[in-house]
Amino acid sequence: MADNYSKLWLQNSLNQVAITRAQQAIESLGRALPCRVTAVEGAIVTIAFEMDTAPWTLPPITIPKAESPWIRMPTQVGDQGVTMPADVYLGGVSGLGVGTADFRQAGNLEALVFVPVSNASSPPIDQDAAQVQGPNGTILRTTEGTTSSIVTDQNGTTITFGTTSLVINATGITLTVDGQTFTWGGSRAVSTLPIQAPDVVLPNGGVNGHYHSGVQHGSDNTDPMTG
Repeated sequence: MADNYSKLWLQNSLNQVAITRAQQAIESLGRALPCRVTAVEGAIVTIAFEMDTAPWTLPPITIPKAESPWIRMPTQVGDQGVTMPADVYLGGVSGLGVGTADFRQAGNLEALVFVPVSNASSPPIDQDAAQVQGPNGTILRTTEGTTSSIVTDQNGTTITFGTTSLVINATGITLTVDGQTFTWGGSRAVSTLPIQAPDVVLPNGGVNGHYHSGVQHGSDNTDPMTG
């Protein structure tokens, strides 16, 4: 009875068909594979697979990044990551296609998303602090209501709320309020605004020459300065 299996050719054939179909189904699934970015266009990247695929050659593919429109990553060419497969078509939500997904299975390279992977050679500046950075700095801003933003780039930092702004850069500080400015840079401060203070202290300095009416030369003191 032990050799009955070899005599039942139909069962043997069906068994091989089942194995082949299972292998084909597995091969058609999306793959989570290591990759690197070769091009960036907005929220979309083109990636090349970082693996030995011989005897096959996997082509570069263009896919969306795994990110929200509320937090944007400054993905750069050369960034490394992994592809994350979805079960169905993503073109309708990624903008790389049209239509609505259904339960038909996508090809194994059609429904992938790029996910960045950290690297041991690039540790955080402070393990206990959130770190936000980019080649040209960062942008924090509101999308509704009064315009409010903080922009830090290679030229400095600008804080804006409505018509009020504060600019800090290599030349100094400029504060703008309703079109009037106060600039402090180098050895002087310049203001288009009247400045009011309870006391003015000028060590080793002086006040611009001016006249007071209603007083006479002599040893008496004048009344407090009014203009």
